[in-house]
Amino acid sequence: MIPILFGAILLVAIGVALIDWRAGWFAAILCGVLQDPFRKMTPGTPAVMTMSIVAVYSVVLIAAAATLYRNRRDFAFRFPNVYSSAFIVIIFLMLAALRGIATFGVALWKVPVLSFFIYCVPIPAVLLGYSWLTREEQLVRFFTFYSILTSIALVGTPLEYLGVHSSALGMVAMPWGFIRHLPGLQIRVLSGIYRAPDIMGWHASMLVIVAIIMAMRARVLTRAWPWIVVASWGFLNCIISGRRKAIYMVAAFALAFFWRYFKRLTVAQLSSIVIVSIALAGVVYVISRSEKSSVYTRGAKTTGAEVFDRLEGGARESIEQHGILGAGLGAATQGVRHLTGSETDLGWQEGGLAKLVVELGVPGVLAMVLLAWCLFRMMLRITAVGDIEGTSQVLRVGLFGIVMANIANFMASAQAYSDPVLTLCSAFFLGCLFATATLDEKVAAEKQATASNALPAPATA
Repeated sequence: MIPILFGAILLVAIGVALIDWRAGWFAAILCGVLQDPFRKMTPGTPAVMTMSIVAVYSVVLIAAAATLYRNRRDFAFRFPNVYSSAFIVIIFLMLAALRGIATFGVALWKVPVLSFFIYCVPIPAVLLGYSWLTREEQLVRFFTFYSILTSIALVGTPLEYLGVHSSALGMVAMPWGFIRHLPGLQIRVLSGIYRAPDIMGWHASMLVIVAIIMAMRARVLTRAWPWIVVASWGFLNCIISGRRKAIYMVAAFALAFFWRYFKRLTVAQLSSIVIVSIALAGVVYVISRSEKSSVYTRGAKTTGAEVFDRLEGGARESIEQHGILGAGLGAATQGVRHLTGSETDLGWQEGGLAKLVVELGVPGVLAMVLLAWCLFRMMLRITAVGDIEGTSQVLRVGLFGIVMANIANFMASAQAYSDPVLTLCSAFFLGCLFATATLDEKVAAEKQATASNALPAPATA
């Protein structure tokens, strides 16, 4: 019954995508959230259900094919350095796929192919975000939709904490629970309705981030307070996820956001920042008061050395183990055990840099660095522009903060980005950031078209 119900939801989402591909993106995100609890409630927890969002996403791409093709040329014209460096990365991905076949053997060719697919799936999502966003109000509606959806979904995390028994709650791989051991601490990590704590922590972090952006955009505290409540709710889930990276993803966003927007802050926005800070500190205080829950706040502490080790993630050891060229695609991709039938000892790395070193080798990592540098330079140019017609700097800087927070999170935990929801959303937001550079032109073109249509028809003899 459960698979039939989810299949019906998936078919409705695909139908929506065929009718309106922009609305189809909303439907894809909805399926991306629902696929985890439905998978856990399905006998055997079939892994293929985790890719359900990809089915809707594929239909969205098909329905938007003409628009995407047109905007691909526009993107290449406006951002040639980014486009060219992305093409270079794709070449190295192909070479790494061949290296993966050499590592696993021709009989397991599906392993590097799956890994290549995971790497390439987000690429059209960047173009999708670039094409999808034509007015700033669209992104505001999407943020609102995502906040409502995630706020409801995160109810499962406190329920799991309180000991509610349900097949929809907990880790899909360890439904009996998982204890994280730190010196003097035992922390029960929580997933809620999501399939893993890292996935839940990402959504909780994104909820906090989106709420902060919307509070800053509201400018007036009387309109910002609902978003402050949402940020507090998301931060509560960040802490009780038991994953420090969820908290530090919010910190990475805050650093990037205020670095680019600090000079533009108004008195009302500063007041909102103060209230948000007090609210988040209040959440920490309430959790730390209880002996049972205080392990989450104590476990969130870290040191500079720990942060460096997490970001480095074993890259040097990976080079020593696999050499300059790495082991090829699939060697550090989560989920390949479903194809190999057993775990391998090739991909022990959790950090993003080490994962790239293992699968792409040092030359492929250098290509990634080139792409990252081109992206970073262009993002700095986009976020330096103040408020102009059709687009506000606070939203552009907010998208920049989202991208930087996801890069930091990828460096700390690349395995989480094997989840298609995380990779597609991250790529989509990057595309939206680049789209903001064109919104003033689109608004002007729309006004010109409206004015032309309003002109009276010429008199004819």
